[in-house]
Amino acid sequence: MTITDLMTTKKPDSKLRLKVLEKIGEHKPYNCFQCIRCTSGCPAMKMLELKPHEIVNLAKLGFIEDVVNSGIIWTCAMCLKCKERCPQEVAPVDLILALRNLAVEMEAKIPEGHLKNVSMILETGFILTPREAITRKLEKYSRDKLGLPKLPKPSEKFKATFLKALGTS
Repeated sequence: MTITDLMTTKKPDSKLRLKVLEKIGEHKPYNCFQCIRCTSGCPAMKMLELKPHEIVNLAKLGFIEDVVNSGIIWTCAMCLKCKERCPQEVAPVDLILALRNLAVEMEAKIPEGHLKNVSMILETGFILTPREAITRKLEKYSRDKLGLPKLPKPSEKFKATFLKALGTS
């Protein structure tokens, strides 16, 4: 069953819609006139059950809970192309980010990969662990071998700022 099938039996939730609108600031979904420019530039479009302009439309209509619980918002690549391309400055990416934050607040299911990324950033300051450099002759060089300094661990201030940016603290 798809999200569009589920929506036929649901009623819009105006309280959740207002909560999302508060989070996204000046980029309001009401300005969207469905020109589809955001979708035409979306690199994740093929993976999305709903396209960026459709997600904006669902937010306008108040079907926030359905979108948050569907998992669609987690397939966005956050490349910002939709924000760049929108002639009305709606910024679907900002809406999707607000929906992700709301999903965390509502304790909706979050993909494991995103949780791993967050914990890796908190532990190391990076999403990926540093790897050895490989030359054209397939020789491997570590940071130590190259004479590079050790990477610092993230400070408590960084962790607090990061968590605040995520909207979790």
